[in-house]
Amino acid sequence: MFLSGGRRDPPLQVSEGEDMKLGRKYKLMKFLFSIMKEEPKDMDKLFELLGELKGVPQKFGQFLYLKDRRRYGIFGRLLDEGIPANDIALYRRAQQLTNHQIALSEKPIAAASIGQVYEGVFEGSSVIVKVQYPEIQENMDHDFRFMKKVFSLFFNFFRFPQESRNLLLAYLEEFEETFQVETDYLHEEKLLKQFHELFADDQRFYIPTTVGQFTKREIIVEEKCMGMPLRFFLQEAAEGEKREVLDLLFSFYFQSFLERGILHGDPHSGNFFVRKDKDNIVLEVIDFGCVKVYELSFVENLKSLMMCLREENYQEVPKILMSLGFKEDEIKSYGKALLPILDTIFEPLLLDEAFDFKYWKLTYKLNTIMGSKVFEKTLSLPKDLLILFRVFHGCIAHVYHLEEKVFNVYRYIK
Repeated sequence: MFLSGGRRDPPLQVSEGEDMKLGRKYKLMKFLFSIMKEEPKDMDKLFELLGELKGVPQKFGQFLYLKDRRRYGIFGRLLDEGIPANDIALYRRAQQLTNHQIALSEKPIAAASIGQVYEGVFEGSSVIVKVQYPEIQENMDHDFRFMKKVFSLFFNFFRFPQESRNLLLAYLEEFEETFQVETDYLHEEKLLKQFHELFADDQRFYIPTTVGQFTKREIIVEEKCMGMPLRFFLQEAAEGEKREVLDLLFSFYFQSFLERGILHGDPHSGNFFVRKDKDNIVLEVIDFGCVKVYELSFVENLKSLMMCLREENYQEVPKILMSLGFKEDEIKSYGKALLPILDTIFEPLLLDEAFDFKYWKLTYKLNTIMGSKVFEKTLSLPKDLLILFRVFHGCIAHVYHLEEKVFNVYRYIK
């Protein structure tokens, strides 16, 4: 197989250390080929496959659910409970790491992508104990290496431009870096404390504290949230209460990002619980392993971009885009098409009134704009914006639980 430049690529090889991972490779390929089909079949089996693989595949299943709830509806279970591993050794490991000081229930209550969750009691208070799966780090390293090789062969076979290939591999490496951070619960505890400090005086939110004496790289113990999982609340609540909870969700994200430059990177419903406290609704937030920290100058530049688009003051837009990480030659290549693209991407954030998300149709509108011209350059989304847009789309996905998909997003950036 040859690159466009004529250089022969080295063959895809399996090292001796990866021989035992052939079964995992087969399952990964089975999953990838299944979702590439126009109408995937045996979704129950795919759900079981992702729940068994954990790690990166389970994360990908969660993303697919947020992207298309109708097509991947069964993957919603990966957000809340997953498929717990019936591994008594993992339970005993949790007991050992907590010095048997927690009255721990043997049956797990959830199976996250990185670790399994048990509930227990410590000094009279309900807690949850999250302990990593054996070999999770090794499996994640394996999966990313394998995907890079598969993508590389795919790009070569279809003669992808080198620029596009480099961009996609850079995105994959960004996701890899994000996931790798999640395997360090000591780091997660530090991030959780930042959010706890930020929302300490806001009674609308509940950020659990950790029992720090037990925290290690592979285990973390936290106060237990007592509310209803967000997904179930949005399915059952009255329209007014749904809107109140979505207001809390967007307030949580915009406040932390705009004021402190920190972004909770995992907006799926399994990380949020809703509790009624007398006449008030409280949003409980967990899982701070995937957090992106931004320079405040980046936040200000992004706000300036939205204000320029909103006021149709386009003169400063190219300069602001470059400050956010866009390349000058790409900006020039898109010419007059650039502003309609930006207006489409930011459309819900540019209107004073509530936006009807039934008519956003982002992919269709962008394809219509970009399909009218052949561009010399690929307008690559900077890595710092990648997770931000993923989170925003994850939040918007919850709006579709409303009977009327109309919601005012702009008010959070005023």
